[in-house]
Amino acid sequence: MNESAVQFVMGGQVVTMQDFDPQLTVLDWLRTRAARTGTKEGCAEGDCGSCTVVLGELDAAGNGIRYRAVNACIQLLATLDGCQLITVEDLAGEDGSLHPVQQALVDFHGSQCGFCTPGFVMSLFALYHQPGEVDQRQVEECLAGNLCRCTGYRPIMDAAAKALAGPRADRFSAAKQQTVDMLSGIRHGQGLRLQHGDRLFHAPVSTQELCVILSKYPEAVMVAGLTDVGLWINKQLASIDTLVYLGRVDRLRDIGTRDDVLEIGAAVTYSDAIDVLAQHYPPLRPYMARIGALQVRNVGTLGGNIANGSPIGDMAPPLIAMGARLVLTSAEGRRVLDIEDFYIEYGRQDLRPGEFLEKILVPLPCQGQLFSVYKLSKRFEQDISAASAAFKLELEDGIVRRARICYGGMAGVPARAAACEAALSGQSWTADSVDLAAVALGDDFEPISDWRASADYRMTAAQNLLRRFLLETSGDEPGRRDDGDTDRPQPVPALPREPMPVPGEPAVHNPLAHDSAVKHVTGEAVFVDDIREPAGLLHAYFGSSDCAHGRITRMDLTPVKAVNGVVAVLTADDIPGENDLSPMHTHDEEILCSGEVLYHGQVLFAVVAEDRETARRAARRAVVEYEELPAVTEIEQAIAQQQWVAEPRELVRGDAEAAIAGAPFSLGGELNTGGQEHFYLEGHVSMAVPQEDGDMLILSSSQNPTEVQLLIAQALGRLGNAVTVEVRRMGGAFGGKETQAAHWAVIAALAADKTGRPVKIRLDRNEDMVSTGKRHEFRVRYEAGFDADGRIEGVVMDQAARCGIAADLSGPICDRAMFHADNGYYLPNAHIRSWRCRTNTVSNTALRGFGGPQGMLAMERVIDAIAARLGKDPLDVRRINLYGKDERNTTPYGMVIEDNVLPELLTELADRSGYTQRRAGIEAFNRESAVIKRGIALTPVKFGISFTTEFLNQAGSIVHVYKDGSIHLNHGGTEMGQGLFIKVAAVVADAFGVDIEQVKVTATHTGKVPNTSPTAASSGSDMNAMAALDAVEQIKHRLVEFAIGSYGVTGDDVVFERGRVRIGTKEKTFADFVMEAYLARVSLSSTGFYRTPKIHFDWATASGRPFYYFAYGAAVTEIELDTLTGEHRMRRVDILHDAGRSLNPAIDRGQIEGGFIQGAGWLTSEELWWDESGALRTDSPSTYKIPTAGDMPGIFNVEIWQEGRNREPTIYRSKAVGEPPLMLAISVHSAICQAIASVTGRLPDLDAPATPERVLMSIRSEN
Repeated sequence: MNESAVQFVMGGQVVTMQDFDPQLTVLDWLRTRAARTGTKEGCAEGDCGSCTVVLGELDAAGNGIRYRAVNACIQLLATLDGCQLITVEDLAGEDGSLHPVQQALVDFHGSQCGFCTPGFVMSLFALYHQPGEVDQRQVEECLAGNLCRCTGYRPIMDAAAKALAGPRADRFSAAKQQTVDMLSGIRHGQGLRLQHGDRLFHAPVSTQELCVILSKYPEAVMVAGLTDVGLWINKQLASIDTLVYLGRVDRLRDIGTRDDVLEIGAAVTYSDAIDVLAQHYPPLRPYMARIGALQVRNVGTLGGNIANGSPIGDMAPPLIAMGARLVLTSAEGRRVLDIEDFYIEYGRQDLRPGEFLEKILVPLPCQGQLFSVYKLSKRFEQDISAASAAFKLELEDGIVRRARICYGGMAGVPARAAACEAALSGQSWTADSVDLAAVALGDDFEPISDWRASADYRMTAAQNLLRRFLLETSGDEPGRRDDGDTDRPQPVPALPREPMPVPGEPAVHNPLAHDSAVKHVTGEAVFVDDIREPAGLLHAYFGSSDCAHGRITRMDLTPVKAVNGVVAVLTADDIPGENDLSPMHTHDEEILCSGEVLYHGQVLFAVVAEDRETARRAARRAVVEYEELPAVTEIEQAIAQQQWVAEPRELVRGDAEAAIAGAPFSLGGELNTGGQEHFYLEGHVSMAVPQEDGDMLILSSSQNPTEVQLLIAQALGRLGNAVTVEVRRMGGAFGGKETQAAHWAVIAALAADKTGRPVKIRLDRNEDMVSTGKRHEFRVRYEAGFDADGRIEGVVMDQAARCGIAADLSGPICDRAMFHADNGYYLPNAHIRSWRCRTNTVSNTALRGFGGPQGMLAMERVIDAIAARLGKDPLDVRRINLYGKDERNTTPYGMVIEDNVLPELLTELADRSGYTQRRAGIEAFNRESAVIKRGIALTPVKFGISFTTEFLNQAGSIVHVYKDGSIHLNHGGTEMGQGLFIKVAAVVADAFGVDIEQVKVTATHTGKVPNTSPTAASSGSDMNAMAALDAVEQIKHRLVEFAIGSYGVTGDDVVFERGRVRIGTKEKTFADFVMEAYLARVSLSSTGFYRTPKIHFDWATASGRPFYYFAYGAAVTEIELDTLTGEHRMRRVDILHDAGRSLNPAIDRGQIEGGFIQGAGWLTSEELWWDESGALRTDSPSTYKIPTAGDMPGIFNVEIWQEGRNREPTIYRSKAVGEPPLMLAISVHSAICQAIASVTGRLPDLDAPATPERVLMSIRSEN
């Protein structure tokens, strides 16, 4: 008899679930039904880790608990039967004490925006409960499935080391027996059958029961880890009639050995199979560690990977090479099949109706056998293969007697390389025979090109993997990076991380934790999608175009409206006000398309429904037809047709062309830089709540609440005072929520206005990536003239940016790219031109650095090229071209640099990092190493701080002091993880002389502080802290005047410090003094204001002072490169950064580390790929690869320059630190170029990002 209810343990209680949708995921249940919103949705496909929870299960003996981290977004609730479910809300004690993992993350500043933090907490909690000591590699593997865009992972890794050191025990350990008893009480040996409407879910416990079910339901979908089917449900919105869960069938989970054959049940997970397989085939351990991430390996199965039939499935190539066989079972009986015969053609396997894969038979290795397996991808962890290869050879006296070679990603199915095998058979195992066999691969495969890799790269890399196999089996080369890094650099003495905050000391300059740090680690930090939903809430979604340019000839929304649960459908005709989104008032971007489609992903209409899934499902039922029109998608096309979103501009100093012509040396080249996705972990989300009198309250994840306010008012045809926008926190932004957040808030407001009910819209990750802007792609052509010392005499730089269909912020972004074309170097003659290209792609927008990175990268290429031409150390060329102190200190746009500290920074960093000695050592290493090469580069950063749009350089605040001495602070800046709130609160606390606990910062609110500028341009602390200080000083002035009048003292006799006020010889608590002032009717509230001084610029003369000051920094990066595959890793990074007098060294260090890693991602692994139709194909974390914890440098030394002090009277003489560190990662790209040059003998024309494919193709082309 089958059970019809699911039982699991959560929060110390048994939860019983009946009559629910079998497709309901654990994540959806937690967030929408269990009111546990600490677990977040970041991708809904199991690739980001934000939804990580931990499952506890009885061990094989039944007297212990085995904990494993899983992705709740693709784990079905029905699969929890018999398990313990642990979420982030469960970890803290009833007294509020944090779990050791949580406390360590707080102490080591391991959260910034905090959206991803609960997932990290749960991954580390699972590792905390693994037996034995934990090493660094285990921590990296544990965290590989958790993405963080803010921190750069360094503080998280440090927190992990602290939490996992020494004996590990917590209240879960203490409650072990109680939990074992509860799990034993709900454990039963019967199958499970659930029915909800037309959907069925079966979880058999025996193969006999499984055969019966499949006989009855031959079209049933079998699942175990749901790593694929979970995406069908979440992304394709598939409705599956019958699901059969295999995870409870004991025989399918067995592992054993019989007659020299390893028998592995089809439902054995990767995590359970690794140790057994690696015992016999050691290369499988590092290889399998690259399959998915731990959360995936904990549930994903070998059988699922095989049965899926994907040509890039990871396990088929090694199993085929090993000669594995499959046991296929049905009610009709069993059959055994060679695994290579299972794959018939793309999308088709030899699996008959009613049949299932029972087990895999793997022959054990024989004496004299050589075996290895390889995987190529853009990222080492949590990435899908571009290609994979497995080799098994049997040698006799150095002669290949038998060969089994299999490749994945080279054909429609994983396949053996028959011609290659034939070419090797009977030949000596030497380089000559391998070269011939590599050529034969061309007869075996004709690979395709797609967003993962080109056909050319796949073939070249496939041939090189065969060569690598030869080198490794011959012992001629060091191991691969995933073999454990046999030559890992040893750490050098470095400054420790900031000490703990000192109680009682001033808050400013103290390394205080983020104000929401505890809420981050407990899951209590409330993001927009976590807000308790108001009664009657509706959900909006949208339909978008699948055409890059066309005229809508038919848009039938009748099928959309017919979906049960749909309340309204909005088109352009339903907008009562202006159909305009343009932030620069260029009226070139619509809210809803009015007829002409201008890019793939453009929003055509909006659907409003009772729930989010209904809205999403209904939006896909629209019938839209187009008359396709010519599309301009590339920079060169736009330039040829003179398609601009803003007029071209130029900066001119001297006569650059003449200087180049007259210089002793000259060179030229081209550099193409790719775009970049922001990849904030919290996607776009807004909620609109109608108020009385037709007003609207907007809760939005936005950097720019005032713009959201005014665009909504404009769309509704109302005044700005009818709309109030509130922003408490964002789960990351990086510029992506400066202008782009308004679109979704406007749609929510329009829907709320039409229906009269609250409306929320939250974008799915894929649509978020497709329909929102990115960092601009640039094509830069340059010419430079220079002397024999490398000193630049003239530079011409032509910058062309792919801006997308509308202006958005492209004008000021391209302006900043021009302003930073010099980076830190004096250019006596310069001609910088900028083309702002209009293309039929989504409008690009702000992203950390705002054009500066593209301009700087090109300038650093010029410096490297000069050094290569002259045979000099690039650092020497950099030094000779740096701006001077009293001369050679004027930018091409006429701004005098008054605080140049780059010469001192570079000297100190070069000495501290041992740059010169290490460079000599690298040159020696490269002379000895034929395949593995190293490169090192030291690059500077000079970044201007201020909005280049002058009027934005203003900020407001309001400060209230209450009668009890507590302080309420509100300002115009928004908190997105950068620590703005804690910094401004520290300034206010110190100004009043009170503990920071007395200061409460409330959500940014347009009804409190009006006309706010966006929190961007790294200016948040500079402006908002000064505005807050202005308000405080006004209140303090009144209090001092009150003291003078009441106590007969002078102003100098009134001192605020340590929570007390000294008035001459008297002393009172701050609270008592405030109460006295209140009783005397002294105003204890004030607004504050700040405008950045000295800024001006005139484009008519292309001169002025666009920046208040400059922030400086420098980085040394050492990389190691595999010249056979193009893969690299960062061995060591040393950073010295000027933050002035840091307001909070812990927060600032986190910004430096996170910015650097984000920049490294832009320049290496993060590749945006559009197909010929103009559709973005890298639209999810499965295809777009930001760095993981494993990509962090082996050694990561980061120091804030102790001599730093802003010469301008900024808040406490600090400097901005948000954007400048990203450009420190230019050193990564330069170091890769240096490594390539050690192979080819010349500096490569390497574009960015430097993916393995670009690197390998560069090596091949230069050779």
